[in-house]
Amino acid sequence: MTGTSTGLGDAAARLFFDKGWNVVATARDAQAAVRGIEHPRLLRAHLDVTNPRSVEAAFDEAEERFGAIDVVVNNAGVGLGGPFEKIELAQLREHLEVNLIGIASVCQIAIPRMRSRGGGLLINVSSAAGRVGLPFLSPYCAGKFALEGLSESMRYELKPFGIRVKIVEPGGIRSNFSHAWATAQNYEPIATSVRETMMKGQQRAALPEVVARAIVVAANDRSDRLRYPASDAGLLFGIRKFLPDRVWRVFIGKIFGLF
Repeated sequence: MTGTSTGLGDAAARLFFDKGWNVVATARDAQAAVRGIEHPRLLRAHLDVTNPRSVEAAFDEAEERFGAIDVVVNNAGVGLGGPFEKIELAQLREHLEVNLIGIASVCQIAIPRMRSRGGGLLINVSSAAGRVGLPFLSPYCAGKFALEGLSESMRYELKPFGIRVKIVEPGGIRSNFSHAWATAQNYEPIATSVRETMMKGQQRAALPEVVARAIVVAANDRSDRLRYPASDAGLLFGIRKFLPDRVWRVFIGKIFGLF
């Protein structure tokens, strides 16, 4: 599992461990992963999703300790928001390098190992922002929308090899996750108001353990189900399904104080 030093990754890794799984908890700083547990069933490993060599090394270390890897959970991610006009392309590239290319790298390294043993499961942690566009989160939505498409497409080509693909889609999570934020005077005070609304919503959101349970459910589900909404994402998707586009835009606009 990637991104296990804080928040959702830490909670999910602990829950897998509590359920009796062998857990490989990875992070850029391996010692920051799942602090406070020392047990033969837990392996901490350095993994930087932007460095394929570190990904390969983490897989090698995991297989040396536990043998074949049954489930890979791609959880590592970063945030980026603000007026798109002021998002530097270098920022956008770095953001997508983690939230999309990094996950693709982990998948590409996992797939041949799983294929050689006839099966496995890839779980990619997306977001409600991977299904619905949200104001001032265009870079984040772009990466998560792309991740949804990547995951949905991969499941067709990997099915003949016994490799399944699943997507967990959290809504709000009460954690330290935050978005780097671009600013532009032309978009004020609306952009700042939207950011404050997001921060207040995060304080009231579900605990990481709620979403962690959805990840563990997906890992134990032997079906071909693709998507697993978590926290308030299911409610949001349900509303989106039944509202006409014009009404949906008004609904989102009012939530974020755009008008």
